[in-house]
Amino acid sequence: MDFRETSVVELAKKVRAGEMSARELTSAALQNIKNFDSDINSFCTVNAEQALLEAEKVDAAIASGKHLPLAGIPIGVKDLEDAKGFVTTYGSALHTNDPVADTDSELVRRLKAAGCVVLGKTNTPEFGHKGKTDNIPFGATKNPWNMGYTPGGSSGGSAAAIAAGIIPLATGSDGGGSIRLPSAICGLSGIKTSQGRIPNGGKNPPGSGLLTVKGPMAKSTLDTAYVLDHTVGDLHSDIFGLPDKRESWFEALQSSSLPEKVIWSPTMGFATVDAEIRTLCEQAVEKLADAGVTIIENDDIWKEDPLQEWLVFWTTARARAQQHLMGTDDWSKSIRCYGL
Repeated sequence: MDFRETSVVELAKKVRAGEMSARELTSAALQNIKNFDSDINSFCTVNAEQALLEAEKVDAAIASGKHLPLAGIPIGVKDLEDAKGFVTTYGSALHTNDPVADTDSELVRRLKAAGCVVLGKTNTPEFGHKGKTDNIPFGATKNPWNMGYTPGGSSGGSAAAIAAGIIPLATGSDGGGSIRLPSAICGLSGIKTSQGRIPNGGKNPPGSGLLTVKGPMAKSTLDTAYVLDHTVGDLHSDIFGLPDKRESWFEALQSSSLPEKVIWSPTMGFATVDAEIRTLCEQAVEKLADAGVTIIENDDIWKEDPLQEWLVFWTTARARAQQHLMGTDDWSKSIRCYGL
């Protein structure tokens, strides 16, 4: 089953209507992993037995009359967040022998409550620190459109699996482009939501602190909005959690209205942009203008590349996340991993 051919919304609708079963979708995704992922390497671990049992529970819930908006949707979970029954390795040899997680992250919990079935963990660079997905324990993930290229990072495993049609939905996280970069490179819809829209609170918040938000990754904007509608909301253990919202992004996107204004920044004030990419973006902006949208061009967002300022936040957060290793052999290993 090529999951690029049917939307998440339609797949869940078919499961709720009894036209397909959660077990059928899960089996198809597991077969896709078996058939295609040895080359792409989007998943770093899979538990087929556990996934099929979860799918059977979803089918039983549907049969009992329970409404599940994401009924039977098979997902991969980025290996920077917890999924019950799996080791969260963070793409690091320091954590491959950690105990399995006994709870789900808040995002994964909400996805499962809505009817999703977890297949396994998707690959990520060590601690999600770069825009290319490779690491020592699991190797490199490849872009399914061209195996000689990267899918980007750090949510590269999730992006590659969706772009290849292996799965329809996955989790990602974004502290400096880690959802948006692989989505752009792999041809997906990608959004970094506001901090707290999907809470980071709980037992294991992200190691990159306030830089990071978690969120769904899917092929289309409609699917992403639909999943967000069923996963956002406050959480008392996250002091930055945003109040529950009433409006539906999915419904808003289906209206015929266009935004009144958009901001267009060709280089953000500092970047060198590939000519082909810039041309494609300019063509899209022209279409918006032709449709009556006011284009506000601002190419002076930054005076210079803000990478160094971003790295201050990043390294401070990582030092806090790994400070429990100070004085141990693993601290020296973690320093060597970053070439320091």
